[in-house]
Amino acid sequence: MDNPTDYSHLNEAAKALVNAPDAARIHSIRSGTWLGYSRAKEVLTRMEDLLEYPRITRMPNMLLVAPSFNGKTSILERFLAQHPPDLDPLGETTICPVVMVESPPTPDVSAFYSRILDALMAPYKPAASAQDKNSQIKLLFKQLGVKMLIVDEIHHLIAGSLNRQKDFRNALKSLGNETKVVIVAAGIEDAFNAFNTDPQMSSRFSPEELPLWRADNQFGSLLATLELRTPLKKPSKLKEPAMMLEIHTRSEGTLGDMCDLFKELAVDAIRGNAEQITLEQIRSLRWVPPSKRKQYQRL
Repeated sequence: MDNPTDYSHLNEAAKALVNAPDAARIHSIRSGTWLGYSRAKEVLTRMEDLLEYPRITRMPNMLLVAPSFNGKTSILERFLAQHPPDLDPLGETTICPVVMVESPPTPDVSAFYSRILDALMAPYKPAASAQDKNSQIKLLFKQLGVKMLIVDEIHHLIAGSLNRQKDFRNALKSLGNETKVVIVAAGIEDAFNAFNTDPQMSSRFSPEELPLWRADNQFGSLLATLELRTPLKKPSKLKEPAMMLEIHTRSEGTLGDMCDLFKELAVDAIRGNAEQITLEQIRSLRWVPPSKRKQYQRL
């Protein structure tokens, strides 16, 4: 029988925290950690390859598509964090290899350019024409050594008239053509519709998908990793089939919801002095699944 105080079910970081005050453990759990699962690593590797691509006439681009709250933005932010701005030791100028923005809520070219300038922390006149902003962006991209532009929530593109959608797509293509910067666009499944209406866009952007998770060994390994990192004093054995299936069912296979559900279960285990997640707890925890949240009404 395992010694309950050896904490062999935890990694070293979790062991160091397991006897800390409850508030500290709960804060650590809710802060979350990066989950480097295999598909995320594949996408990051592809983005690394694109970042180092030589400047050619027609640069390769990527379209990352995933259901809402399934890890898309986390991967993009992880990549951005791995390539922060830096000072050029020779020229004493800032080098900014990767720029990330969120697409405006409607396909507004001027607003899109403003967001890029904001990300670059560049002064500009908000009332300036789209053409002037475009010229400033092209100059800054060259000065700052920008190699990749990440545009998240690109599905917002279809939230406007057909003419505005066309203008936005043309602006995106033109920016890539003129700067020779790789563009990584990301969004939910509607992003396919946003791009497929333009054959040039669909041919320029290679799709990468993050499908919903299935209740399989990979999902079990993900839960085992979370358990390893979470400072609960007793093992929960989340990889066991019944535990894994129940968590999958309640989270409906969405990565973000699974992580949020897990956090609430872990916090509940601390506050209830159980110090482990149980099957009964998973089934009884007050939790509204993603598919029912739109219809959910609080009493």
